[in-house]
Amino acid sequence: MSQTTATADGGALPAADAKTTPAFRRLVVASSLGSAIEHYDFFIYAFTAPLVFDHFFFPKMDSVASMMAVYATFAVGFVARPLGGMVFGHYGDKIGRKAMLMMTFVIMGVASFLIGCLPRYDSAGLFAPIALVVLRFMQGFAFGGEYMNAVSLTLENAPQKRRGFFASWVNASGPIGIIVASGLIAILSGVYGKDSFIDWVWRIPFLFSFVLVVIGTYIRHSVDESLLLKKKQGEAGTQKAPILAALRSHKKSIVLGCLANMVHSSFQYLSTVFVIGYAVKTLGMSPAQVTSGPMFANIAEMLMVPLIAFYSDRFGRKPFMILGVVLAMIWFPIFFQILAMKDPILLIGGLVISIGLIHGLMFAPEAAFTAELFPTEIRVSGSSLGKQFGIIFGGGMAPLVATWLMGQAGGSTTPVIVYFEVIAAMAFVGMLLAPDKAKKVLD
Repeated sequence: MSQTTATADGGALPAADAKTTPAFRRLVVASSLGSAIEHYDFFIYAFTAPLVFDHFFFPKMDSVASMMAVYATFAVGFVARPLGGMVFGHYGDKIGRKAMLMMTFVIMGVASFLIGCLPRYDSAGLFAPIALVVLRFMQGFAFGGEYMNAVSLTLENAPQKRRGFFASWVNASGPIGIIVASGLIAILSGVYGKDSFIDWVWRIPFLFSFVLVVIGTYIRHSVDESLLLKKKQGEAGTQKAPILAALRSHKKSIVLGCLANMVHSSFQYLSTVFVIGYAVKTLGMSPAQVTSGPMFANIAEMLMVPLIAFYSDRFGRKPFMILGVVLAMIWFPIFFQILAMKDPILLIGGLVISIGLIHGLMFAPEAAFTAELFPTEIRVSGSSLGKQFGIIFGGGMAPLVATWLMGQAGGSTTPVIVYFEVIAAMAFVGMLLAPDKAKKVLD
């Protein structure tokens, strides 16, 4: 028989051994599907930009400069993410997680749809790249506020002994959006050909975002607010400035969250976004051959993440994350040797190992790990700071920095490998020093 603990407003928190309710299962599905759609919106940009946007928005530059401009617009989305995390984290802790998830979803979908409507540089001049940057900023702003609100809403309603498993569904749903994005782009580029894809077909995945916004808004409207947040607000009211409280009292937790997210995101985006551009522009592989790789890799990760997170509830978050960091350090230089063979099958296999297994080890426990570093009343604000700053310094900057390093080295990938190894080494030390709160009661 399930057990519950009463909240201040008469609701009921699940006990450690409580069974899940239909309302909680709806919440998990809504958070997960919403996250999948937001990942779709964010990653259609990531997969399209290296293939199209240098020709479409930056035709006056040479090849290296145009690709750096493309990756700079990619990075803008990550620059906006900490701001979105701070704004939506502040109001998520003060007003509630659900309202913020509705707002971030609409902003993301509208920005993605409008990117699909943009004119090219040849017809609109500077307006085209400027509008692209503004819309990319809106994407990042919304995405920055999305993740930790979704994780916190799920975590705070989950049974204590299964927090990692259910929080990981938000992470596991991300690959669903990436699978759909990469799969749709691969199909469209294969059916219509490279020239048509670059000319107009690339717009279709962005325009499809309008349909997803309608679906996602309906899904998220039906979920309930965080029971634990209601309990805390009933006992002590809300924090006047949650983000300042996090910065004042939880600096170490913010740094640890930053390092954990910096390593997994830099590995992910170097292994996908940078590799896509490198394989097509430098190695001369076709877009259809390359873009199918992330689809298979994310199918593998989608399956692995809940399994790894399930065992993180039993053995802790740290062992899996540390193992992932160590394997990433070993594998990354090997992966570039595989890429040099220009074999599509080997590239797909390398991506499956990189994302499906190694990134999965770091990513699966990360949702619960980052959220558990902070108490309920400042959870979204504090964890968003660690999450989003880690991602901007990791994944957001990684393709841009890697392209610049490779350009400075005359096309050699050695500086790119060294760059990642330094990030991984810092994260490894941080993981050793971090607390593991997997088996502690959520406060």
